[in-house]
Amino acid sequence: MARQLPRTVPAVLTVGVLALSALTGTVAQAAGRHHASDLRLFTPDRHVVLTVHNSGKDEWIDFNPSMYLESKLHRFEVDVRRKNASRPITATVRIGSRTRKLRPSLLDGWNGLKKAFTLTWTTPSGTQIARTTSPWCPNDGTESRLGPHAETTTDFIYGCTNNPFTRGERWGIDRGWSRQVLQYEVVPPTKDLGKHAVLAVTLRPALARAFGIPADQSTLHFDVTVKHVTDDDGGPFPGPPSGTTSPASAAGIDSASSDEHRSAPASASAGTLPRGILPDLVALPAWQIGTHHEDGRDLLDFAATVYNGGPGPLVAEGFRRGSKPVMNAYQFFYRGTTQVAERRVGTMEYDARPTHQHWHFRDFAVYDLVNRGHHRLRTSGKEAFCLAPTDAINLLQPGAVVDPGNPDLSTACGDITSIWVREVLDSGWGDTYSQQRAGQSIDITGRANGTYWIRVTANPVHRLHELTRKNNVSLRRVILGGTPGHRTVKVPNYGRINSEAGFEGEGGGGVVTPAVD
Repeated sequence: MARQLPRTVPAVLTVGVLALSALTGTVAQAAGRHHASDLRLFTPDRHVVLTVHNSGKDEWIDFNPSMYLESKLHRFEVDVRRKNASRPITATVRIGSRTRKLRPSLLDGWNGLKKAFTLTWTTPSGTQIARTTSPWCPNDGTESRLGPHAETTTDFIYGCTNNPFTRGERWGIDRGWSRQVLQYEVVPPTKDLGKHAVLAVTLRPALARAFGIPADQSTLHFDVTVKHVTDDDGGPFPGPPSGTTSPASAAGIDSASSDEHRSAPASASAGTLPRGILPDLVALPAWQIGTHHEDGRDLLDFAATVYNGGPGPLVAEGFRRGSKPVMNAYQFFYRGTTQVAERRVGTMEYDARPTHQHWHFRDFAVYDLVNRGHHRLRTSGKEAFCLAPTDAINLLQPGAVVDPGNPDLSTACGDITSIWVREVLDSGWGDTYSQQRAGQSIDITGRANGTYWIRVTANPVHRLHELTRKNNVSLRRVILGGTPGHRTVKVPNYGRINSEAGFEGEGGGGVVTPAVD
């Protein structure tokens, strides 16, 4: 089952403001002179309620002050990119026709921008209770159209990526739109609050100058009423909205069976496929690597992403063979919205396991543990996939789709009643899977300590049609250590990328240690 990563980091709004904070003093002055009204921080209601829920054992908070950044006159955009793994992440701010480079030190990786806001809590009489700073990511938070003359749709995705191998993103706000800032990100000091408090949210002075926001308009003040509620059901406040052998193989179903559903294409199109409509499957290096011990076995866990770096989408459709839990799979090709060709590319199978219960496309990727000579030593049991766009990898490449829509797996990959499914991996997007369960992790029981590589291979048997197969394989060095039952793994940086920062392996005794070459 595809691993749907939380598209984290607070608001598109955040990215915008922070990004501009990187501008120099001269640039900031220019922004103030010529574009003072481009961006505006505002709140529709400064009187807010902070509700403390208590079930007897647990306490949780319902608090979401209404803060927005609007871009009324011009489109606000931050283009963020990394040329390769050995280069730093860079960002360019665009407001209308103006472009400015951001200092790399202002970026918090792909998460957004560092220390954008200062949050100060005081009593109504002015005594300070607490002060904190908050980072700010641009593509998180509710979008709102400001009026009937605004752009009809927004052109930015919701959420920022946390995939360390992302290559390009766009953060921002369309002309005539606003984004909520720090939605559900404000953590109150509840133990020190009385029945009433004041919250001041202040944009960094450098950012305020860069946006042309006067100092006396760079702080939003909220009058906070604190309520305590006892909940009888004991359930937490819901909070913000978020995103084995297969049965067919076990039954010995032959992929060449002629018992196809009548809606399947009669034949594959002939002729050479134009390069401009092809996808390109790129295997990114393994990341989020750890170990755990389960059922007497030592297991190596990791996440792996295959992304579409081509101009065309990867579209795979399955057509059911009567009542059998198998579908004939076809790859479709489009020029714009017009279907121009299709090819038969194998099978889809229904996986009835509780954590899946949807249709998998076979032979999308293979994961191996290899030695220095790249000889396969062990292989992950993962071999069938529900394709879905879980990670924005490069939204700056030609043909990239800014928002591929709802990537929910239940809608993308059907259920036991389905006679047809359509799985799509749009240009610029990746599909990430976590090998963190028995049968999908790589078994390292009895494997000697030392240096190995996790090899990710996309399109391993070349069923899918793509631009090139030269980027279908990636290798990530790992150093195994520890003792049986308590194995460890050190993961050297990949170029400048430390994908393991802050990550710990799951399960009993699992350990991961970042290692710098």
